[in-house]
Amino acid sequence: MSRQPVRHPEILYRPDLQPVGQRTLYSLLTVLAWVVWLYLFLPLISLAAWWFGVDLFSRYLLGPEDRSHLLTLLGYAGVVVLSAVVIVAWSAYNLARFGGLDRRRPVPPVRDEELLQRFAVDEATLTALREQRRLVLQFDEDRFICAPGAESLVPPKRDAEAGVESRP
Repeated sequence: MSRQPVRHPEILYRPDLQPVGQRTLYSLLTVLAWVVWLYLFLPLISLAAWWFGVDLFSRYLLGPEDRSHLLTLLGYAGVVVLSAVVIVAWSAYNLARFGGLDRRRPVPPVRDEELLQRFAVDEATLTALREQRRLVLQFDEDRFICAPGAESLVPPKRDAEAGVESRP
C-alpha cells in the first residue's frame, strides 16, 4: 500500500486582491514601524556618528557663518533626485511598452546533418570527435576542419627560441 503525501491547505498571499486603501494603510503602518524601530537605535547611531566625526560635518557644512557649502550639498541632492526620477520614468516607460513581451527565442540545437555538411566530415569522424574529453581542432582557410584525430589532441609545444608553435 503506497502512502499518499499529506496535503496542507495553501496559504494565499494576494495583496493585489486587497483594496488600494487597505494596501496603502498597511504600507504606511510598515514604514511607521520601521521608523520607530530605527528611532530606538538613535542613541547608538549618535554615538557612532560622534566617534567618526560627524560633528565636524555639521560644524563646517551646517554652520551659521557660511551657507554656500549647504547650498552645494543641496544641489548635489537635487541632481541625485533628478537622476533617480529620470531612471524610474525610463524604467516605467519600458515596462509599459515592453512589459509583457518576450521576443527572445532559444537557438535551436545544431543537427548532425548541418555539422557534417558545414565541416565536411563523415559520421564516424563526428562520433569520434564527440567522444573526446579534450579536443583541439585546426581549420584551414575555408574554415573546414583539417587533420582531426588523435594528433590534434596534443597541445602544441612552444619553441622558446623562435617563438613558434610546433606539433610533436
